[in-house]
Parts: sequence; C-alpha cells; structure tokens
Amino acid sequence: MPRVIVDGCEVEVVPGSNVLAALRKLGLDVPALCYLPGCTPNTACMACVVRLLDPDRIVPSCATRAEDGMRVASETAEIRELRRTALELMLSDHAGARYGAPGPDGRRPVLCDCGAGEVCRLRKYAELYGADPERYRGAQREIAPGGRYHHPEISYEPARCILCGLCVQLARQAGEPLGLTFVGRGFDVLVDVPFNESLEQALRTAGRRCAGACPTGALKLRRAPL
Repeated sequence: MPRVIVDGCEVEVVPGSNVLAALRKLGLDVPALCYLPGCTPNTACMACVVRLLDPDRIVPSCATRAEDGMRVASETAEIRELRRTALELMLSDHAGARYGAPGPDGRRPVLCDCGAGEVCRLRKYAELYGADPERYRGAQREIAPGGRYHHPEISYEPARCILCGLCVQLARQAGEPLGLTFVGRGFDVLVDVPFNESLEQALRTAGRRCAGACPTGALKLRRAPL
C-alpha cells in the first residue's frame, strides 16, 4: 500500500489511487471541480494543485498517481493562492457570480444565481478560498438556453458552464449516440450538442447523471410541478 506524506502527515492509500485520494483521506477539502471517480482526469479546472517536494513541481492532485514515499505540500500560502486564482478564472466564466452586500463581519459573500444554491461547488469553494468573482470579469456570456436545450428531466444554461467536461465523459460512458461535445474557440468555447440537435436527443438516458455531476447549476434537474 503506497504511503504518501502530506504536510508532514503520513497516509496510506489504495494502490492506483491519485494524490487527491490521499488529501481527502486526511480530511482536506480540496477543490476538484472537474474530477469525478470513474472519469478520466482532464485537469480542466486546476483548482486541486499541490506541490510535490521531490522532484519539486506543482501538479494537479487529481491526475497525479500516489507513489510510496511521495512528499506533498497541500496547504501552503502559495498553493492556496494558486487555487484561489483558478477559482477566480472559473468565476469569470460563470454568469451571475458576484459579490453580495457586506455582512455584520464586513465580509462580502459570493453570490450565485445559477439555481444550484448551496449545491454549487464553485460558489462553496469561492467562499472557502476568498476568491474574488470580479477579478477577471470580462464580457459575460448571454444566459439564453433556447429551445434547442429543452429536456424533460434537466435544464441547461451554457452561460453557467465552467467547461469541466464531466457531462461530456458521462454521456460517452452511457453510450449516448449523440452526446455532448466542446464547440468553439477561446472565450466562446461551450459544451453543446453536436450538429445543432436538441439536448433531449443528446441525453436520452444520461441526463440525470450529468446533472448530478455538474459542479455548478449549468445542468440541473427540473423541479417537479406543484
């Protein structure tokens, strides 16, 4: 069983595990918004970075295999700043993320109207790391799902998407004939349905699983009618 030393604490993990598993086994709540067990790590968010001490380099913990004797620095000021920056870059893509009014303690909470509420993991970690939703604010993508994104079980708002790619992988795993893919370039990249088909055609069976894995409210379950 590989033993990894994280911030001076030794932890044993299952062979084949990644460094992220060692962090979580020690109770460290590290943001890994683009990672899901069973999916291939795509390092899209880069919010789970750590520093390996030998050899000395910064790596995404989700995509780094845990090896016996590996020494890791996870909670240094440098690493937390790198994670904060990664979160701020994602916030710049997440339409509706903003500061709220200062509370009694003078702190300004990060608000988000993506519809995921407290389940929005991007908002959760933005608060935890003190990420500024306005630092990299640019032109905002339009929040207009359109008729092509109709689906009986889920809703999709591309402007809320942070391009984690989990839904793309899950649709492929489910054997969806159409599925989802990345479309566009640069700031205009989005997760979309190929060939301008509908979301209902793209996610015939995997819609609920994709919504459950979404780290924001870009994909979410529709509320049952009252």
